[in-house]
Amino acid sequence: MKILVQGDLGQVAYHVGDEAMAIAAADELRARLQAKIVLLTRDPEQTTDLYGMDAIDTLVFPWPPAERSKHLELVRRAARGDRTALPAEDSVWRVIDEVKSADGVLIAGGGNMNSLYGWLLYERAALGLIAKELGKPLVVSGQTFGPTLLPQDQLTLHELLDYAGLVGAREPSSYALGFQMGLGSEKLTRGVDDASFLLLPGSVDANPAGEEFELPEGPFIAATFGPESWRDGTRSLAKLGEVLDRAVELTGLPVYLIPHVGPLGPEGRGGDHESHETVHAHSRSGQVRVCPVLPAPAVAAFTAAAELVLTNRYHPVVFGLAAGVPVVALANDSYSDVRLHGAMNNWGVQDWALPLSSLDIGGFDLAIAEAWARRAEIREHLESLRPRIRAVHENWWDAVASILSGRDAEAAKGLGDVVTLESDSEWAKQARGLRSQFRALSGGIATLWTEWDDVRSQRDLLLHDRNEAMEEKERIVRSRSFKAATLLRQGASVLRRVSGGRR
Repeated sequence: MKILVQGDLGQVAYHVGDEAMAIAAADELRARLQAKIVLLTRDPEQTTDLYGMDAIDTLVFPWPPAERSKHLELVRRAARGDRTALPAEDSVWRVIDEVKSADGVLIAGGGNMNSLYGWLLYERAALGLIAKELGKPLVVSGQTFGPTLLPQDQLTLHELLDYAGLVGAREPSSYALGFQMGLGSEKLTRGVDDASFLLLPGSVDANPAGEEFELPEGPFIAATFGPESWRDGTRSLAKLGEVLDRAVELTGLPVYLIPHVGPLGPEGRGGDHESHETVHAHSRSGQVRVCPVLPAPAVAAFTAAAELVLTNRYHPVVFGLAAGVPVVALANDSYSDVRLHGAMNNWGVQDWALPLSSLDIGGFDLAIAEAWARRAEIREHLESLRPRIRAVHENWWDAVASILSGRDAEAAKGLGDVVTLESDSEWAKQARGLRSQFRALSGGIATLWTEWDDVRSQRDLLLHDRNEAMEEKERIVRSRSFKAATLLRQGASVLRRVSGGRR
């Protein structure tokens, strides 16, 4: 038996969360099926070296929106057997061959089903299309849908989800959007992120590459801050350095900055390396320490061992909450807020997911202080929910395994509402009040940006077609046949004039 698993693996900048979801999904399938797992990745050699699983090159789509739909139709033609649709060296042919010989296809979890990352949406839609054309079972797991979706992208998403045998939504808003797109409860399931139970505290002490990894000896705070929102032009990293100093003073604990995006190892640059250096440069406590990018299982173990997690990224929330660690999250933009608030809603601690505007008015500091003061209560709350959430997670993967192995499966049991641990403090009330305006403003910027990007790419495509037409015209004009035809036409004109127009 063979199952293909699509994640977002092997990027130039290693992405802990993306890697974690794909390998966690693969692990869940291997635990239930006697199946060979083949991972789709941008770097098969790295992926195989890290995780010991077979890997092939994934589908790659153009970034410009106008070119995606055209490329998707070429993939459709290729899946139907048209060998002229795409070049022989295109990865689509290997993917088609692997799907033909596979028993099923899984699209692992992620936040790619939106127009902001449209090329990733279309890569997944293309894989689903290939599975559909070849009649293979398909499951879409642990997704965020939207919140920004252009009409043409929503149609593409709908075709993908309509064919899938099961669809997992990892937060309430995505579950609601799935219903709006016509998915019924027999197919659509509300669950948690695929990597929620990748590792539990103390389950590893080494990374999968075999390099020894030592957790800090004493208690610590885990913090992860990605770059500021590139669309909204936010300026928060300097302030976060000061926030971490105040957290050190409050708790007496050092802070370890654990990056989630960047080249593996200590020599990396860009991504979270860069943002963490900025945060560190604005810290004065001497207790904020910058770490290298580690493989996903090591990062999960590192985060799970913390006393407190502070972040504007998604997967520190996932790893921390599943391990019973109090988390305070700060959303950069509407897309981030949907995911962070949704992940914390799954565990009933959504009050500690704040919009970015809370940083300027001191709400983030106050939320950290209350999380620390109530840390025992928060841990008890999270640990009380873990058996139920773990059971939902296990039930989901049981259903996935049944679908992919060709067996009939009952609808997976969704998460539903959980007991909420609330704060009645002023900072929490302010955050709740700010959220709708924050999402409206940031979401509006995201929509305008995607619409502008779409229009720009349509313009570029038209200009390209026009230039090609003009070049073709010039080639024709310079051709011998055109020159000969011109001479004949001129000769015929002279003949008509000489003959007085008689024929």
